[in-house]
Amino acid sequence: MFGCRNGLIDALRKMDKAGAKAILMIITCVPELIGEDIQAILNEVQPELSARVTFVMLGQFKNISYPPGSWKTMEALGMLMDGKATDPNRVNVLGRAPEEEHIPLPSLLPALTGRGLTLRYLAPGSSLEDFQRAPDAALNLVVSPFMQPLAARMEREFGVPYITLHTLYDVESIDKAYTALAERFGYSWDDAFEKERQEALTLQNQARKRLGGLRYVFFPRIDIPLPLAVFLTGLGMEPLLLHLEEYYPEDRGYAKELTDMGHNPWVCRMVNAQADLPILEKLAPDLCFGYLPEPNKTIPCVPDLFDFYGQVGYARTSYLLKRILGILNEINASGKGGTAHGSASI
Repeated sequence: MFGCRNGLIDALRKMDKAGAKAILMIITCVPELIGEDIQAILNEVQPELSARVTFVMLGQFKNISYPPGSWKTMEALGMLMDGKATDPNRVNVLGRAPEEEHIPLPSLLPALTGRGLTLRYLAPGSSLEDFQRAPDAALNLVVSPFMQPLAARMEREFGVPYITLHTLYDVESIDKAYTALAERFGYSWDDAFEKERQEALTLQNQARKRLGGLRYVFFPRIDIPLPLAVFLTGLGMEPLLLHLEEYYPEDRGYAKELTDMGHNPWVCRMVNAQADLPILEKLAPDLCFGYLPEPNKTIPCVPDLFDFYGQVGYARTSYLLKRILGILNEINASGKGGTAHGSASI
C-alpha cells in the first residue's frame, strides 16, 4: 500500500463488498515514513467488514532481502486465525507445502502419521482455510525459519505449543526433541530412527576429530546460519566471519550460545560476494560454507546449503556431515588447504 488513511479505508470497504474472504495488506515505504498508524486504521474499520484483515510492514529501508518479507508475512497470517477446539491428534507442520515431492520427506513425518496423527502442512501455497483452522492443532512442528515467528505467535495467542526442528543438528539435541514429541502423545519410538541416528552419531564423532581447530567463514546461501554456526563450533571449529541474510527474532539465543563458547566472530551481510573475496583471502579460513562467486584455488568451500530446505532430523545431519567430510577428503587428496596461508587482520 502506498496511500494514506482515507484511501486505504475506502479500498478495504470495496474489497470487502466484492466478497474478499481475507485481506493481507503489504505496507511499503510511504505509510511508514509519514507515520501512518495502520493498526489504528484496522481497529477502526475491521468491525464493519466481513473479511478479516491483516498487514505486514515491508518498507525497503527496513527489509533489505527476502527473508524478512517471508517470515513477517507468515507471522501476519496469525491475525486471520480464530481460536478452535483442540484436536488431540492434529499436528501442524510449519514450513512445508502440502505437495513438495521434489524435496525429500523427513522420516519423522510418515512415522507420525503411522501412529495415528493427522498432519496439516502450512507454508506459502497452503490454502487460506488451512491457515485459519490451524489453531485447532495440538502441536506445531517448525521445519523452516520463516515459520517460527508464526509458531511463537500461535503459542502466545492460542496456546498451541511448538517444537522447533529446523535448528537442530547435534544428535543429542535431536534426541531430546524426538523424545519430547513422543512423550507429548504418549508413545515410544522404539527403534524407528535407530539406524539413521547411529549413522549421524558416527559421522558426528568423525567430524569432531577432523574439524577440531579448523577455522571457517559463512558466505551467502545458507538459510539458517547461526544455528549451523553453533553446531560447527560445538564440533571444535572456530568461526571467523558469518554472513547473515537476516537476523531472526530467535537468533539472539544462538548468538549468545556462540559467545558463551568463547567466540565472537565478525558478522556481516554481503551484497557483492565478488568484491568481498579479498577479505576472505586475508582471513585465510580452512573452510568456507556457502556460495563463492568463482572457483577459488586457495579456499576449500562446502557449496551453498539451500538444498536442506524442509529437511530435519538425523538424516539431514548425516547429509551435511558427509558433504563436509567429502570436501576434507578432497583437500587431503590434493594436498592443498589448511592454515598454511596464515591469517591477517582486517
